[in-house]
Amino acid sequence: MPYLRGIPLEALAFLIPFAAWLLYDVFSRLSPYLARPDSRQGVRIFLAQTRLPVQLILATLLLSWGAPGLAGSRLPSLIVVAASGMLLHRATGTLFIFLRRQFDLSNPDNLRARRATTQIIVLERIALISVAVLTIAVLLMTIPGIQRFGTSLLASAGVAGLVIGLAAQQSIANVLAGIQIAITQPLRIDDAVVIDGEWGWVEEITLTYVVIRIWDRRRLVVPISYLLQKPFQNWTRTTSSVIGAVTIHADYSVDVEALRKEQSMILAKHPLWDGEVDVVQMMEASDRTVVIRSLMSAANSPKAWDLRCDLRERLIRWLGETQSGALPRQRMRIQGEVTRRKGPS
Repeated sequence: MPYLRGIPLEALAFLIPFAAWLLYDVFSRLSPYLARPDSRQGVRIFLAQTRLPVQLILATLLLSWGAPGLAGSRLPSLIVVAASGMLLHRATGTLFIFLRRQFDLSNPDNLRARRATTQIIVLERIALISVAVLTIAVLLMTIPGIQRFGTSLLASAGVAGLVIGLAAQQSIANVLAGIQIAITQPLRIDDAVVIDGEWGWVEEITLTYVVIRIWDRRRLVVPISYLLQKPFQNWTRTTSSVIGAVTIHADYSVDVEALRKEQSMILAKHPLWDGEVDVVQMMEASDRTVVIRSLMSAANSPKAWDLRCDLRERLIRWLGETQSGALPRQRMRIQGEVTRRKGPS
């Protein structure tokens, strides 16, 4: 470039990258306004995530073109490869962000959203790890020493892979189990599950472990392989609707039909009831009491829990107010003659 010959190399090393950075910065900030209104936010996020690596690539290429003395070194190629890997990594991550935004987990009927989000998260981690490994491999292959010994390294890769595989057998099993979880989906993001007696929601799924958010805000970290080897309860596998049960012990004199009508009246006005299940049954009879089970349904497990607690409280209060004799009590029969002691005359 004749018009650059009079400029010192040190100045070119600063001016050309700065010009490339400035031009692309202006272009990336103006581009969203040229896009359609419904896609401006997505274009803005994508350009913001990829702005730095693109600027590095442009600046390096222009610097190599304007300063031929640098073209013979390995530094520009290393920068371009590293920036390209960063660009691919960020572009892939942004793509998966857009995919996750297509599904709303806050919707009460979010089965499809939870299923898709689980697959997207696992695939995102696999894709990002693959991009990172590929970038590191290409960076190493740009060094002449590694190219020279590439054949020997490939030949020894099988032995090294075998040793690493034996050493990391459990980790590899967890990764494969994570892929299997993403495909078969025995549990998904935001599923309500019971694992080892702990009830909570699936908060995070990685390639090696699952994080369960317990109802009291603790976090239960479960290895992926554990979920494929031992049974667990998934309360939202096919639907988030849950049937709750309330057990009441009462006296034999209880009026079950009246109790059944009272429960129906309570549920009809209750905001947590979904209008599907309303059952009262005398489940057992012991030598002292009868066991009455009330069944009711709610849209999800937290609502079912609150509905159970509230219904239990109201039914017991109603029994105490209207059928006090129906509450559990002990009966005693006294045999023999009862005499009344005479008082002082």
